[in-house]
Amino acid sequence: MIKIDVYRNGAGKINAYKVAGHSESAPQGEDIVCAWVSATTQMALIGLEDHLKFPVKYHTDEENGILEVKLEKEPNDFSEALLGSMLCTLKQIEEKCFKYVQVKEHGGENDV
Repeated sequence: MIKIDVYRNGAGKINAYKVAGHSESAPQGEDIVCAWVSATTQMALIGLEDHLKFPVKYHTDEENGILEVKLEKEPNDFSEALLGSMLCTLKQIEEKCFKYVQVKEHGGENDV
């Protein structure tokens, strides 16, 4: 199962996310669920770095299916729009592929 944790600061804005695991819904190289999650989360990282020029710290481990991303400054409206869109997409994937994907939110003003 792919487990996705999304972290929010005290103002409720996303400031980090972690993806871990493999869906194992199909053989390696044919796993569309893994491809959807990877494309969504990597697009957010690339958008932060290359388009927004937002400082981030990240770690990857392909073998274990890990991507960890942490903003190195306070989130702003642009980073929130990008990461909020990522989260919406991941929740839609979770809804369709609940056997293979789990999304959890942590922190924020409502202590989700």
